[in-house]
Amino acid sequence: MKSILFVIPWKASLINNVDYNFSQEPERAPENIVALATYLKAQGANVEIADLNRTLAACKGNVEVCLKQLKQLCKKFNPDVIGLSFFTARFEFAADITSYLRSIFPDRSPLIIAGGVHPTLLPTITYEYINFDALVIGEGELPLMAILKDEPLKQIKGVFLPDQEKPVQADVIRDLDSLPFPDWNLVDKEFYAQPSYLISYTQLNRVMPVTFSRGCMYRCNFCAHNCFLSARCHSPEYFVEMMHYTSNQCDVNSFITQDSSIGNFKKEWSRVCELLISSGANYYWWANLRVNQIDEDFLSLMKQAGCSKIFFGFESGSQRILERMNKKITTEQCYYAAELCHKLDIPFYSSYIVNYFGEEEEDLRLTEEMIVRTHPTSLAINKFSPIPGSVDYDNNKELISPYLTSIQSWTDLGMLQSPRLFGNMSSDRFDYWYNRLRALKNRNQQQ
Repeated sequence: MKSILFVIPWKASLINNVDYNFSQEPERAPENIVALATYLKAQGANVEIADLNRTLAACKGNVEVCLKQLKQLCKKFNPDVIGLSFFTARFEFAADITSYLRSIFPDRSPLIIAGGVHPTLLPTITYEYINFDALVIGEGELPLMAILKDEPLKQIKGVFLPDQEKPVQADVIRDLDSLPFPDWNLVDKEFYAQPSYLISYTQLNRVMPVTFSRGCMYRCNFCAHNCFLSARCHSPEYFVEMMHYTSNQCDVNSFITQDSSIGNFKKEWSRVCELLISSGANYYWWANLRVNQIDEDFLSLMKQAGCSKIFFGFESGSQRILERMNKKITTEQCYYAAELCHKLDIPFYSSYIVNYFGEEEEDLRLTEEMIVRTHPTSLAINKFSPIPGSVDYDNNKELISPYLTSIQSWTDLGMLQSPRLFGNMSSDRFDYWYNRLRALKNRNQQQ
């Protein structure tokens, strides 16, 4: 069986960052890659992970030194396959890394492939900028196993080659409980588990990620999160055992659940809570939850089971804008969610989008009113960006395409830092409202 080296591209904020402080700017551990590598290893493959986030942080932001360490690992491991997985926000860095990888194998070039959200949703754009040998479309377990068994690439479902016309998504593993628990020894687990303010602005915690489900049952127009995954979840029993395993392996008692919303599988998550309570596990965890999926009994059970913070995507205080976003929630549900959290003393983090398509001054006034009245524990104010994979991107390509003239502009779009304002506000009014709402963030957040 062939060997594979996974390469995790660095994030932009680490470049030339000589004073990187993990506690203040924590990075979530790469659970998806670790889980994928663990699966392949369990099937008999020889697997290594080059975590360039961790390496670049250790190199004080020096990219040249980081790449030299990657070269040393490549020479030592000598992989048959090198795989990169990335979001649009790391597109540019994936290109730099791939170009470097090509240069260090003058006599024998390993198969260099890519997967993840960006290659899956924008395969032709990926090939336009990066010379990959193949792309994996969708979930990686089954096509990567076939690649490592040296099956013909053209015959593997989920593998998209440069000369093919149309990508086809890979088959998925329906029984998530058949997967092994992620082996965090494949990366520097202590780096990711070191104390940070990831789930609290007032207390340092050792935190690791856990994922209960894949996919999402909703399709908000602005979101590309899990948009190509079918919704499935682990059994509650498996998941709680995975939490115990991760707690013991990484010496943590705090977790961030990475599901789009734990309410997508409300019955199953209630059972998770019951198991955590009955086991006596003293865990603390942060979860994402939709406001149309809650009630007082559910939140009370969550708190009893260790829920220390909830993330809500309120997005707008205007019902008109929520409907344009296809959020399938109401402003009344947002207010009710905040009311319950205050009643039960559960900290909550709410996010809002500024300058969405069609947003007017009155809509933003309603957003300001919602922030003031709900008084979130912490708050995110985000500049609207039609990210690749979202409905808003797909429906507005003619508007967006003129501003995507380089790989850097693609990366900026993925990082929500495109200089273009895609809503209908002037730059002056955007600056006014963005700064006004962020002032409420500074007033609310305890940091």
